Amino acid sequence: MTRSIVLSDWREIARIVSLTHRFGCALRNVDVREHDARFHTNIELAGTPDALRRLDAQLTKLLHDDKEMFR
Repeated sequence: MTRSIVLSDWREIARIVSLTHRFGCALRNVDVREHDARFHTNIELAGTPDALRRLDAQLTKLLHDDKEMFR
């Protein structure tokens, strides 16, 4: 699974790494670029379908919370 994410706080990237390990998934590739005080991140993840589904749900929540915080 690959996700493209735009974050306002670089600490959220560390949180994503922690969540990935918590759900038993692996990071295959992480590419982060800073542009206009935002962090454009491409993450390639591997794991079982169920673990990736649960991780994806948590990433969606994290992105929603990040957007709400920086409105």
